[in-house]
Amino acid sequence: MAVGSGVAEAGPDGIVVESYVGARPADADQVLAPLIQEMRRRKYQVGAALGQDYDARVSRPSAGSVRATFDAEADAGIKQWAQGKFEDAVATLQPLVDEAQANPGALIAKPRLADAYLKALTGLGLSKQRLGDPAAAREAFDEVVRSFPTGGVARSTYGPQAAADFDARKKQVLADPKGRLAVKTADDATEIYINERLERRGFTEKELVPGTYRVVAKLGSLVSRVHRVEVRAGEERTIQIDPAFDSALRTAGWAGFSFESAADSEDHEAAFAARFGTAIGAPAVVVVSIDDVRGSRAIVGALVQLNGKEIRRASLALAPAPSQERFEVLARFLVGENVTTGIDVELDGAMPVLTGGGGTKIGPRPERPSAPASRWVGWPVITSVVALGAIGVSAYYLSKDGDCKDGSTNPACEPVYETKTGAIIGFAGGGVMAALTVYLIVTWPSAPKSTTAFVAPAGVDGAVAGISGSW
Repeated sequence: MAVGSGVAEAGPDGIVVESYVGARPADADQVLAPLIQEMRRRKYQVGAALGQDYDARVSRPSAGSVRATFDAEADAGIKQWAQGKFEDAVATLQPLVDEAQANPGALIAKPRLADAYLKALTGLGLSKQRLGDPAAAREAFDEVVRSFPTGGVARSTYGPQAAADFDARKKQVLADPKGRLAVKTADDATEIYINERLERRGFTEKELVPGTYRVVAKLGSLVSRVHRVEVRAGEERTIQIDPAFDSALRTAGWAGFSFESAADSEDHEAAFAARFGTAIGAPAVVVVSIDDVRGSRAIVGALVQLNGKEIRRASLALAPAPSQERFEVLARFLVGENVTTGIDVELDGAMPVLTGGGGTKIGPRPERPSAPASRWVGWPVITSVVALGAIGVSAYYLSKDGDCKDGSTNPACEPVYETKTGAIIGFAGGGVMAALTVYLIVTWPSAPKSTTAFVAPAGVDGAVAGISGSW
């Protein structure tokens, strides 16, 4: 995804994200710096600031582990509270609470840590209350209610007053109007955890007391980022989590994706970039990377629509070192301008378009022609046979209309054949089938046509455009 930082006060016109197979190149900051400078000038948000924005608004990574002494420190904090050392208790317990909330994967992997987390929350709330900070105390107690619906403050451990204070707060929280949270996943086998409690697989919908919830999805060894969701009274929130997307996403120091293989990148790069942009409300998404293009190292950039479709792609060779003007041209191309000088533009996949001395190709990738719909060859045969049969039978019955049924030629015989109406209906049906036969033949699918568009520079200020193919 991106490099650098900075967000325009009026809001960015788009975002730039980086994408790599494997680790990000060590010199990426240096290589991409001129392009990033040009993208910033065009009010595109990039780099560390973009990653921080995503962490704050959508989800953040989870380290997945807490300190080895977590349990022991929780017990020490409770002891400090019992001794009346409330400030010391807060100093001990607050870091434990923050650490647990930042790393729900640790509590999911080791459920025994949940008990230590409950101790830390309870001791923190009681200490804050004794220090004259009722708001902070309520915040801790509310988190106990959200994360431990069946839990509480034991009288035998914390005393009757502490238990009564917590029970009063819990009763008030549960009496308030609730909200709803629906969580969808990309795979029905994905486990969904809300505040470290396993709910269901694939999809879950719950009525919850208002507040902030930590939502994590787990599919095999893949664990998603931590999605912080604010549930409000009387409102319903729906989020979708894909552990594969989250495992590829990077937001620390740079914003982008690191794929395990070229196939994963090919399959998911555009869709993941669009999902990133949609999540933070970006109006446009550009993907850049450093890759080999026909044997030479190059910067590759693509403009991606928010529906996940890549609409244009270009590369800029890094040897010999490109001028700032060429970086500017690439930036202009990536924001949608039609420029032609000094960049390599793909019109259709990785197939290069021959160009003049500037090595320039331009234009979005065209739609690949879809194969014509298949049609069974037997349909025209069937409809023609039915048409001929209907007309033939109708002609026979029309010829019999008015003839004596006993075979005589007496004009006054009774009864006679009355087949005219049926014959007319048969003729009409045969006519319809004949028309259908003509339609099937006339509209028979033709072989797809192949065309290629190209643009090549001609001289210093000119260009030649054309189209070639078969018709």
